[in-house]
Amino acid sequence: MPVVSHCSDRDQTLQSVYQFLDHWLHQAQQSHRPQLVTLSFDIAPVDPLLVLAKLAPSCDRHLYVENPRTQTSVVGFGAALVYETAGIDRFAQARRFIEQWRSKTHCYRAAGETVALSGADWSRFFCAFTFFAEPQGDTAGFSAATVVLPQWQLVRQGHQGVLTLNHLVTATTDIEALIAALTAQLRAVERLRALSWREPLHGVVPPVQPDSEAGQRFRAAVERALGHMTRHPIQKIVLAHALDWGSVEPFQPLAALGRLRRCYPDCHVFSLGQGNGATFMGASPERLLSLTQGQLITDALAGSAPRGITTSQDQRLAEGLLYNPKERGEHQLVVEFLARQLQGIGLRPHYQPQPRVRRLSNIQHLHTPMGARVPRQVHPLHIVEALHPTPAVAGVPTREACNQILRFEDFDRGLYAAPLGWVGANGDSEFIVGIRSALVADTWVRLYAGAGIVAGSDPDREWAEIKLKLRALGESLV
Repeated sequence: MPVVSHCSDRDQTLQSVYQFLDHWLHQAQQSHRPQLVTLSFDIAPVDPLLVLAKLAPSCDRHLYVENPRTQTSVVGFGAALVYETAGIDRFAQARRFIEQWRSKTHCYRAAGETVALSGADWSRFFCAFTFFAEPQGDTAGFSAATVVLPQWQLVRQGHQGVLTLNHLVTATTDIEALIAALTAQLRAVERLRALSWREPLHGVVPPVQPDSEAGQRFRAAVERALGHMTRHPIQKIVLAHALDWGSVEPFQPLAALGRLRRCYPDCHVFSLGQGNGATFMGASPERLLSLTQGQLITDALAGSAPRGITTSQDQRLAEGLLYNPKERGEHQLVVEFLARQLQGIGLRPHYQPQPRVRRLSNIQHLHTPMGARVPRQVHPLHIVEALHPTPAVAGVPTREACNQILRFEDFDRGLYAAPLGWVGANGDSEFIVGIRSALVADTWVRLYAGAGIVAGSDPDREWAEIKLKLRALGESLV
């Protein structure tokens, strides 16, 4: 992969790129079929938020996911390919779309060689799915399943950075214009190296707080769910609350993302936009899966308690969480579900029998990491389909719990608590669960938060958990 840090190197590289593109232009003209090409370049690592702020047009689709603690991030914008679908077979359709194009893609190498994209490390298909296969209402333009191969993509892993251009070459492609756009983008990225993120100024917005009527509605829903569970074989139902908030001044998603990654460095800070003015964003503590060179990691994350003001109080709350029968039972449901679902697709999960406590800045959770070896024939979206939705965001049994969610919640979840992430051309993949999230559109924002309802749940305590989660996200937004 070429390094483009010096002008002479860049000139030589761009000449090689021209020859590469010219070859596939002739192929497109002769075959009358478009050719998908991927060109990747080593770059110095740059701040992904700066990329999003300075380089991504607001009218473009984008996906940004960053784990500040590990200095890993991916940001993509524009679209070389887009596929949208809905229905119960949406994961299979998305999988077929990715495989169809992955086998037809040509990857640039420094010597001008081309290889199948399945051998590349950096080109990634971005995927987002709504919670339900058939959206129940207005989802702000987000389809039930979306796959995007971005035109521009920047990946950062520690001190390594890679810029990738994906382009569909047709018989009428202007190679000179494409080379000019690539040169301009490389220079723009280089300029970002000298910059650091500065939080945009914003006006004073009243704190986002749910009113008493919202609390009454949620507690009533919890009581109805508990009553239903006493009469039916349902062990858990996750009920969520959506808080709508308006402001005279527009909300600023980029500023909020900067505050989220500063306040929640252990979470996955994310932003997803369709280019229509709506942005789904948040800081999720829950990784659905991470797949690297055939090694899978997924997380059972359920059962929660607040953080303490002092070290001793914090430790007491953590110990209370570890030994609370209700919280441990709720957590065990998630562990058993993940293990059963992975076994159902032929994997052999391994994990520790006792959970640990994972501490975030404002909340702590019971956490059980789970691993498995994944053979090549198991596609990442096979695993996503098997795991979504987990009991941490739906309940047990899954189908019955989802039916009750539709009964007891008075809003469409959309992308809330659903999978979003990427599938790499080499088979690697990472998906998170879209919790601790918000939908932002100009002067309007909808905040989401949920709580697991099991036998013994107290409506007042569950509402307190909801408010804790809403307040943390709301403070970052405003």
